[in-house]
Amino acid sequence: MKISPYAIDEIVPYLVGAKTGRAVIKFFSNYGVRDVYDEKGLPDIGKSNEQRPSKTEYVRKRIGDLNNSHNLRQLLSDFVKENISVIADFQKILNPEGYEVEEVNGEFKVQGGVVVNTKPVVNEAHFQDIQSRILKAIDDAEVSITLVMAWFTNDTIFQKIVKKYKQGIEVKLAIYDDGINKKYGVDISQVPHVKLKRGLRGGLMHNKFCVIDNHVVITGSYNWSANAEFKNDENVTVENDPKQASKYSIEYRRLTS
Repeated sequence: MKISPYAIDEIVPYLVGAKTGRAVIKFFSNYGVRDVYDEKGLPDIGKSNEQRPSKTEYVRKRIGDLNNSHNLRQLLSDFVKENISVIADFQKILNPEGYEVEEVNGEFKVQGGVVVNTKPVVNEAHFQDIQSRILKAIDDAEVSITLVMAWFTNDTIFQKIVKKYKQGIEVKLAIYDDGINKKYGVDISQVPHVKLKRGLRGGLMHNKFCVIDNHVVITGSYNWSANAEFKNDENVTVENDPKQASKYSIEYRRLTS
């Protein structure tokens, strides 16, 4: 996990305010830092005047040392689990960085920022063989699948989601609560879900998007339905873009809050 210097500066006061100097040392020791709090206080971090650092200086330095590592993700996840009240503030700090705090199996974790080895491709458009594109994207999910769908009747795609859910992937589904889904829709009781009666402006809930690992977005005209796959002219784009993914994740929360 890698975050900007700005995000580090925003996070530091929360750790500083929540822990004493000794507690800070003990906390960082869980993530590979081997410092000791002695009679002079916090350990030397290489200040030019050879003075011991303030708690703020120490926390900023050690978070910087852990930046670009899995230990930073674990540290931040553990901190929000201990301090639930900071979650909303951490969302504001981490969302622009491509991360967010999510509840997974009853525990809060920092998610997102899945590393891919290929160059990101934005707006990769597909007009045919759409179902197979969606199935592959879902199959590649490593952390989470967040889905908002107007009409969901394609059981082939749904069973792939159920399979990933049983493998431990976090699944969140929001679906339009109308007659079509009630009569022909997939059995959403198999995964965590929310039913939406209408759009926020009083009309149809007409969204069709899926966010995978807070990195990949699938969106377009294509409902996840049999008609969309076998009868209609449809399109989707597959966007490998963490910033776009965060925007869609935020929209999911807005629709379901």
